[in-house]
Amino acid sequence: MHLVSMTGLRVKFYSFGALAAVGVAIDAPVWSIAALVFLCVAIPIAVALQGTVCVRALFLPSRVATVVAPDRKVLRDAQVR
Repeated sequence: MHLVSMTGLRVKFYSFGALAAVGVAIDAPVWSIAALVFLCVAIPIAVALQGTVCVRALFLPSRVATVVAPDRKVLRDAQVR
């Protein structure tokens, strides 16, 4: 069970990466770039604690979306019973 949505984590991961690249480009303070790089490294490590399928879903959402998300028919049948 995911406590935080993978979509939200994916958006934060790519946002922090883009902000770190922009920070390098505009010569931002080193501490801010280091903090953004730390967050870019910490997100996949935290997701890896949930399993390799979740890490694949973080980086390749379209290929493993069917593995991570349950089938709608299964959910519908579970609600009927």
